Amino acid sequence: MGSNLKYKFIKSSKLFKNLSEDELKDLYKNPNLEFAEYKKSQILFNALDTPKYLFILGDGAVKVEKNDIHGKKVIVNLFKNSGTVFGEVYLYLEDRAYDYSCVAMKDTRVLKMPRDFLISLGDLKKPYYKTLVDNMLEILASKAYHLNQKLLILGSYTLRQKIANYIIQFADEDDSVYLKFNRQELSEYIGSTRPSLSRELMAMVDEKIIEVKKDKIKILDRSYLEDII
Repeated sequence: MGSNLKYKFIKSSKLFKNLSEDELKDLYKNPNLEFAEYKKSQILFNALDTPKYLFILGDGAVKVEKNDIHGKKVIVNLFKNSGTVFGEVYLYLEDRAYDYSCVAMKDTRVLKMPRDFLISLGDLKKPYYKTLVDNMLEILASKAYHLNQKLLILGSYTLRQKIANYIIQFADEDDSVYLKFNRQELSEYIGSTRPSLSRELMAMVDEKIIEVKKDKIKILDRSYLEDII
């Protein structure tokens, strides 16, 4: 991997925000930051694996998913943005194996930071390591918030409530949701099936609650969505 691209990946992550150029360059030389490449459909880690690394997405895309004994799949999260940190929570839980699997959705490159290095950051001497600890706390708080929002979706009684929760959570200031999931992935994310999801979306379109165009959902009746959740 070219050095310019490697440095770009480091700069893109929230884990390294507020570092000076000199600090970023010092971090770039750190042997604890490893690179790995994964082909499409290749596993980054499996459920029940022992967590060994924090992962930072360079390019490509990955999804974190749970498969039950009946073959039902639920997408926990999907990451496409360069710099996204994932797999970090389990590194702070002693002797806790992954509950989920992570798979590359396309050819993907990542930065990997070993658990021992991450856990020891607070004890290391370089002043900017404290900034990394502060950044990690912010990332963990953001992840906890995301999981709470996901529970609101999965805890809904009806499919329509799940869809409404998802739309309200991800709508921008123009009341539009630009989907990062395709229809199959969205159904797995909210805990449904693709046919059921498609039927309910079309029913909501017919009732003029939402408008759906390719990868965009436009809210037409926000008060209705807020009322049912």
